[in-house]
Amino acid sequence: MKIGKGETIMKHQTGRRKFLRLLLMMALCLCLTACSRENAQETIEKAQESLQNLTSMSYDIGMDMEMSGGGQTVAMSTTASADYIMEPAQMKLDMEVSMNGMGGMGTSSYLVEENGIYTLYTGISNGSQTYWQVSEMENMDSYSQYNAEANLELYLSCAESFQKNGEELIGETKTVRYDGIIAGDALSQVIKSSGISAQMAALGLDETMSDSMFEDLKDLPISIWIAEDTYIPMKYEMDMTDLMQSMMTGIMSGLGEESAGTDIRVNKVFVSMTIHNINNVTSIEVPKDALAAGLTGASGLEDTTRIVPGELNDQNYQSFFQPAQDLGYQYVGRTYCKAPTDMLGEGAFLTAYLPYGDALSYSDDGLTVWSSAHGMQVSQTSLYTEGNAQTVVDQAYQELVNSGLNLIEPEIGETQYNTDYDISYKQIAYYEEVNGETLPRVAILYADYKQPNYYLYAQITYMPEQFDDQYPAMLNELSDAFALSLPQFALSQFY
Repeated sequence: MKIGKGETIMKHQTGRRKFLRLLLMMALCLCLTACSRENAQETIEKAQESLQNLTSMSYDIGMDMEMSGGGQTVAMSTTASADYIMEPAQMKLDMEVSMNGMGGMGTSSYLVEENGIYTLYTGISNGSQTYWQVSEMENMDSYSQYNAEANLELYLSCAESFQKNGEELIGETKTVRYDGIIAGDALSQVIKSSGISAQMAALGLDETMSDSMFEDLKDLPISIWIAEDTYIPMKYEMDMTDLMQSMMTGIMSGLGEESAGTDIRVNKVFVSMTIHNINNVTSIEVPKDALAAGLTGASGLEDTTRIVPGELNDQNYQSFFQPAQDLGYQYVGRTYCKAPTDMLGEGAFLTAYLPYGDALSYSDDGLTVWSSAHGMQVSQTSLYTEGNAQTVVDQAYQELVNSGLNLIEPEIGETQYNTDYDISYKQIAYYEEVNGETLPRVAILYADYKQPNYYLYAQITYMPEQFDDQYPAMLNELSDAFALSLPQFALSQFY
């Protein structure tokens, strides 16, 4: 049996084992947030002053990255467009990420400041729908990667040795290009002060390993285009290839024997940003669907029942299983299970999306529901934890191990965790005895934050002996319902 572990892709985050996790580290390192180095050039000083007079702007950001190693090459392209009002802070950010030329993952975000509280609305699109999550933040630090004003202030203050290098029209604005560098010693201080070490630790790197990536950093070349009449910075470009290769070399050195025989090359990392619509963004309106999501967030799985209060009760909640046609589903049905009393109170129910078929089953307490059709089985429940989504998945996996499940060890994937959305999953494989026959299985263990200490937990299981012509359509609808890109396995991968 060769099914390929770790093939599930969370639409909230693209990550694929250690190589792609290192790729994520490189993207995280673009978030530089502080520096004290001054630049004496008169034009640069005037450019810094001009930023203080801006009230709003629109801008476009692009990042192209390509890395290779272990016989594979990963090319990732990120494009973003933003509208930004400085006081009080309001931002709209549309972003799309594509990997290896495949279709992109799209997100729309709205950041609003009110009375010193920052509310972030994030919409994740999977084609037919956009699912919104809402959170509060004390400041904009975690969003500074996409803050053009903050980035420009940083680069202008950190860069040195600027030299004029020609003139260029950007839109209808005449600009002068200046080329300079951010020196390696300044970069080390900037990256460390950004909190990147803590982010490395969250990805499983110890302090020694994360420190090694900051050693012997190369200078970062940067070009900035400044408006000739207003001194407003209109554009910047950075070729970060050599810098990221230097950091990658540090990471691999920190891994020691674990990296033996692995040669990861950074082929390209290029970042650019262009400003337009200066001081002309007058308002940013958060969509009604985002406002309605509430601070508990929402994913493809609803937090509460859609039934009018009083219509759903202990006697009838198991009788509402129907295809969710209002969501465009033919193969995925909507049903309901009980919610823990401590989660939503007495007599509350949760919506569940399961393969639509004849065999709908419940646990004795009504807290867990499952069904199967067209080669896919899904069970759903709600779990309490004092940890996070990763804790839920790891505990569920350990319970399966303790149960004596006949696991296929080489096909067990690592637990994946998205800190921004508190979502986690793990791909496993095992053999199951059915009517005296040993049958292969692949399962995705999935946990999604619903409210403090409570998580939706689902197990999505492939049963290859039941694959039929409707299996691909079923898989597609389940991917949509759970906001996951579930892998499509062929029967030949199991036998």
